[in-house]
Amino acid sequence: MEVGEGEGIVTDWRLRSAAENDQRLRDSFQAVLVESAAAPPDERLIMYDACDEHEVKAPLGRFRKRLDARRNTKPKKPDAQLQVCTPFNPNGFHFGKIRNDRERLVKLMLEAGRYDILTNKFPLFPGHMLLVARALVPQQMNGLHLRAIRELLQASSFCAYFNSWGASASVNHFHCHLIDEAPPVTTFPLVAGPLVAGARCLMPQGFPGFCYVFPISMTIPHVEGAIHAMQAENQPHNLLFTPRFVYVFPKPIERPLRTFELYPETVGGPELIGSFTVYTDGWFQALREPHIDELVRINTSPLPSRMLQRAGGSDDAAVHSSTTTERASTAIISSCLTFDHLPRMPPTIPMHREDWPQDRPIAKALTSNEGHV
Repeated sequence: MEVGEGEGIVTDWRLRSAAENDQRLRDSFQAVLVESAAAPPDERLIMYDACDEHEVKAPLGRFRKRLDARRNTKPKKPDAQLQVCTPFNPNGFHFGKIRNDRERLVKLMLEAGRYDILTNKFPLFPGHMLLVARALVPQQMNGLHLRAIRELLQASSFCAYFNSWGASASVNHFHCHLIDEAPPVTTFPLVAGPLVAGARCLMPQGFPGFCYVFPISMTIPHVEGAIHAMQAENQPHNLLFTPRFVYVFPKPIERPLRTFELYPETVGGPELIGSFTVYTDGWFQALREPHIDELVRINTSPLPSRMLQRAGGSDDAAVHSSTTTERASTAIISSCLTFDHLPRMPPTIPMHREDWPQDRPIAKALTSNEGHV
């Protein structure tokens, strides 16, 4: 049901099917794209389809490079981005100043508050839109925004990425980028990573830089805690959200100068999630896979050290060297107690089956100690 004083605000997003929500987003984007194609350039809400017949792209390992000279008309980002947590400036440009309601593709009332999905005038990805807070707040991720993104994506197949201030964001009003694809970084297999504030994270195996991945169920408080730590250290960061995971890309506090020898743009969210866009054929031909590996490596860095310290000085290797079976073999459990506490089943159902707990390795190890009381 859509209500809201004639504004058409979607209030039941999380109750709708992902297929229904996906179709709503795609239809809204496509309708404005078609309208824009027939309008003069200065009246277009979406300048072009990023993935039309004019896009040129090529794979670079698991990443990709793109040639799209049309995006070179996009206004440049502000240079003065010294503080990740820069206060909101009501006198600067912000999305609250938008007067053309057609830019608001979908209006949402989520549990965390009011958000709009806006057109993105210069898209980089399929169905590239913006999720924007209705509140006039700075480009700083917090628990409310994390909850809003999680609610949005868990009822959709879209993904979203976020650029902090100082990490490729160009408007200091909270927004993240909504895209209709699983970006290339999601093709890296996920393996066990380090402890982050006492919780085991995942890492994309083979990814050349630093990336910490958490199941989306760990968004609060684990991802939120990592973000707060980076904000406290004035560390820029990029984030990727999928319906299942959150990818955290901490950035170096000082941008490496070598970046611009290898790539003419700032390495931000679009690049770290796997897509490098250039505007000239010379740059397109020059960009190679080793350059991508170096760019990702020098444009990411570890989380603040206090997030990576083991609680109480525990040693992962020592913990895991004592396996479950080895620890179980030192505990002697009386066979009569074990038998007395087994569930009573009809005689037609065999007691010893592989899917029963007593036939699993830990139980077999316990059984082997009978008679050693």
